[in-house]
Amino acid sequence: MLKYIFTFFIFCQFHSNIIAQDAIYSLDFISNWNNITHPTDYPPAAHWSRLVGATHNTNVSFWNFGELASQGVEDLAEEGLTAVIEQEINVAITNENAFGIINLPLGFGTVFTFEYISVSADFPYISLMTMLAPSPDWLAEIHNVKFTDDFGNWKNNITISVYATDAGTDNGTTFHSPDSDTNPPENISSLQNILPFSDQIIAQFVFDLSIILNVDDVTFQNSISLYPNPTNGTIFINNLGYETLTKAEIFDITGKNIMKFNNFYNQKSININSFKTGLYFLKIYSNSGSIVKKIIKK
Repeated sequence: MLKYIFTFFIFCQFHSNIIAQDAIYSLDFISNWNNITHPTDYPPAAHWSRLVGATHNTNVSFWNFGELASQGVEDLAEEGLTAVIEQEINVAITNENAFGIINLPLGFGTVFTFEYISVSADFPYISLMTMLAPSPDWLAEIHNVKFTDDFGNWKNNITISVYATDAGTDNGTTFHSPDSDTNPPENISSLQNILPFSDQIIAQFVFDLSIILNVDDVTFQNSISLYPNPTNGTIFINNLGYETLTKAEIFDITGKNIMKFNNFYNQKSININSFKTGLYFLKIYSNSGSIVKKIIKK
């Protein structure tokens, strides 16, 4: 099985006066996997599986270099399947060690942009992985990346360059190798400079700070409350302040606008029964500005 030396580079710019509460980042996943940077055995239908992971705290780690892959990691690395890794993340959520599942569409292409990656001050770490498809068990991933500095401030920018990763569960040495389980499994490792890979990175994860929740307008934020939250379908809006609410929008975690309210003046409730289980963002506008509130659909 292929061995490794794992290397990545992180470039971080810090904002000295940001107090870390909850924050929203944008994410650019930039593929560097092509027939020029990695010409050996480059497959004609090269693409990425879904990008899956979670924001979490230090009490949990879903995968690490030098350790064996979980069943969820194996399923994603070999077949691009996400059900088991999501179950593993849900256990961490139940144990209050993770904030939420991230499951984003990639596919064919070079740059994939997602506007809403929510990070909580209580869960300031992120781990994400995607399968190189087709491949035996090869991935691009980051794990246990922290969004705050030593003083608890949100970092303005995080750029992580990664090499291909071997999940250690399949013996294949080419992209189209037949299934051949590694028995016993080997530890997760890097494929830098190991054929069919080169000394070139496979991808970059670029995070940019977009919004800090509950900071810019504390009075406005505190005057609006949502309940129950999490909700089974209907969420009520309580406006305790004197702000005149004008309109609102709901976004999913990819930044897609999925609901608009152009007349929000007397809105008392929102029905999201048709929404899938997960995290959403309600952006509320007033005459003096806007705020963002998180909604969790059970």
